[in-house]
Amino acid sequence: MSNQTKNLTAEDKKNIHSIFWRGFTVMGEMTYVRMQGPGFGWTMMPLMRKLYKDDDQYYAAVKRHMQYFNTNPVFLPFLQGIVYQMEKENAEKPVENIEESVQGLKVGLMGPLAGLGDSFFTGTWRVITTGVALGLAAKGNILGPILFLLLFHIPYYLVRYYGGVLGYKVGANYIAEAQSSGLLKSITKGCSMLGLIMIGAMSFLNVPLKFTVNTKFGGVPFKLQDTLDGILKGIVPLAVIWFLIWLLRKKKVSTTAVLISVIVVSAVLGGLGIII
Repeated sequence: MSNQTKNLTAEDKKNIHSIFWRGFTVMGEMTYVRMQGPGFGWTMMPLMRKLYKDDDQYYAAVKRHMQYFNTNPVFLPFLQGIVYQMEKENAEKPVENIEESVQGLKVGLMGPLAGLGDSFFTGTWRVITTGVALGLAAKGNILGPILFLLLFHIPYYLVRYYGGVLGYKVGANYIAEAQSSGLLKSITKGCSMLGLIMIGAMSFLNVPLKFTVNTKFGGVPFKLQDTLDGILKGIVPLAVIWFLIWLLRKKKVSTTAVLISVIVVSAVLGGLGIII
């Protein structure tokens, strides 16, 4: 593993250490609106100050890194290492549509990396290490919890730290070339498309809104939900999501007001038996 860091300067290693240690706060700074966004931005603040001495540029960089973000924390340093190199290129030579490029990369990669981290570390490795340790713990052996801590956390933190190293080096080696060749625009577009697909899928899975309206027209049974599904599967959750986005972005309605309204409307319509 020492080969992974031997080409890094002392300043590079300092930056990676900053990303690694400050990244532990990301789960403690979550909000319902931006999820891990505030923690992501806070982690990047010292690095952005190094790059942008002008206050306006610095605050603009911090602001774009506090937008919505959510992934498994084990891969957070990897993404931040890549993003730092993108910002470094921008500081040296302004990149066209830097905010779109950064957000596209983050949104496009956070979903797949979240799935990988959740399925392996949370859903598989943690279960395996717990099973190994429980046998000892059930017999009152102190090695049970100690073994779990070692088996689970050592791989977890190695992946987390050297993921930051890899992201940092990948960014340093390829971002400039990708920008000059036009590949960065293609990657950004692809990541943005992937991000939209992930948002659509999450809307369908996490907003299980269904109408229960059943009636007859001319003696023919009519089920509102079946009709809507025939037009487009998941059209109701999608419409609700876009309506809420419209309220938040265009009408500047506060998040608190939107949340309270959703709860009230859901309770009323559910109580009347219109939706489930």
